[in-house]
Amino acid sequence: MAAKKLKKASSKPVSKSAFVRGLSTSMPAKEVVAKAKSAGLKISDRYVHVIRSIAKRAAKHGNGAATSVRRGGRPISSKRTFVLSLPASMAASEVIDRAKAQGMTLTTNYVYKIRSRGAAAGVRPPTNGTAIVALPKLGRGRRATVPAAKGNQEERFVALVLDVGLSRASALLDQLRDRVQGLAVN
Repeated sequence: MAAKKLKKASSKPVSKSAFVRGLSTSMPAKEVVAKAKSAGLKISDRYVHVIRSIAKRAAKHGNGAATSVRRGGRPISSKRTFVLSLPASMAASEVIDRAKAQGMTLTTNYVYKIRSRGAAAGVRPPTNGTAIVALPKLGRGRRATVPAAKGNQEERFVALVLDVGLSRASALLDQLRDRVQGLAVN
């Protein structure tokens, strides 16, 4: 086996996926898990197989194409992205004209349908004191509703977290915490 170049020691630890991708694909998953354990990383055989599968798919489709397909195999609609990238105040006929210039064919019904669904499925502006947020479906396309907070900051915060998504909200809170700690040091 050829010796790999040693990278300079950096302050950032190597991610699990980068560690797996850095090893030979011919190495059995159990050996990768053992090497990861000796490097202080905790991974499973299944994790190794998933990371290798993603890397193989990315290599097959080109570098950026792996993210343009949903898990179910359906491609992400560039028409949908195009419609949502334009302001909602723009007339549907103008959206269709711009799409035609880009080589896309849209109908007015399609534009209205995409706009009514919003940027994230299930997220709509508040109506009658209730906010519909991205919660699990209740069946037949109905979504759970959360009462809109009127003055209660904690309820509004929870509604915002549900709207943005838990992982993104957590990342934003971490950034805010770092900023506040930076201010406290000065």
